[in-house]
Amino acid sequence: MGQKNRSNVLLVEILIAVLFFMFSATVLVRVFSSSRLLTVRSGVETQALKQAQDIADELYASDDPDETLQKRGFVNSHGAWTQDCGDFTLYVTSETVPTDAGELWQGEVRAFYKLRDPSQARQADTELFALPFARYKGVRS
Repeated sequence: MGQKNRSNVLLVEILIAVLFFMFSATVLVRVFSSSRLLTVRSGVETQALKQAQDIADELYASDDPDETLQKRGFVNSHGAWTQDCGDFTLYVTSETVPTDAGELWQGEVRAFYKLRDPSQARQADTELFALPFARYKGVRS
């Protein structure tokens, strides 16, 4: 009878150890999958920031911003220029503010990350950043 109880205790100990390792593996899988998602999002954000800075610099140096955006592949829709870049979307909005000594042309380049969920076709986008830009044109006298 004593031998049977010892083998039952051993089986229970083995079962507890297996359950512990299964729980640990579940936690590790979640940690690694969320790490992967963060890595992908970080790469997309870096790429979006580089493109947004390039566009803001080009717009600052440009005499005709609309032409510059059109050459870069942006599409004008409802007062905003948009460009789909695969994993993210860029939006450029601008306005001209007249002043006594000239014009101030200012705007923003915004980047939105496209969330992907296998269970859904597409979810709402989340904003990555907004990069402001401005250019002042003085009036020549």
